[in-house]
Amino acid sequence: MQPREILTYPLTKEQFWTEFRHFVEYFRNLGICDCSVLFGFAWGNEYYPSSEWTPEIMPLEKLEEKILEIERRGIGEFGYNDVFIELADVEFRFCNDTDIHIKFDAHEKLIEDFYSRWKMMGYSPAEWIKNQKNGPGELVRGGKLNV
Repeated sequence: MQPREILTYPLTKEQFWTEFRHFVEYFRNLGICDCSVLFGFAWGNEYYPSSEWTPEIMPLEKLEEKILEIERRGIGEFGYNDVFIELADVEFRFCNDTDIHIKFDAHEKLIEDFYSRWKMMGYSPAEWIKNQKNGPGELVRGGKLNV
C-alpha cells in the first residue's frame, strides 16, 4: 500500500486542544503509554541545543505538560508550530496551520476512528495517497466538497 495521509481543515485553538486531548486519551485507552515526539519549525530552532533535532520518547500523559512548558518559555505556540508524534505505526502532526495530519501505510481501525470523528465534528477530513515528491498526491475521499 502507498503511504497515505488524512488531514483536517484548520481548527480553532479550542478545537485543536480538544483533538489533542482526545488523541492522548484514545491511545492511552489502547494501552499505549509512550510516544516519540519531535518539535518542528519554528520552536525546534530554539528548543533543541544544536541544529540536529532528535525525537524524544516520552509518556503520553506528560506530553501536554511539555507543550505548555515550551509555550511558557516563549519559543513557540501549539497550533502555530509543528509537533510530530509517532506511535502505533502512525505519525500525527499537530500542524503549524492549526490542522492535524495522520500519516500511515496500513489502513487500521484507528485511522477510521479518527476520520469518522473528524467528519462528525465537522472538520472536513480528507484522505490522500501521498506521491513520491511529498506533494498531496491523489484525493481518496473527503474534503470540503465531498464530505
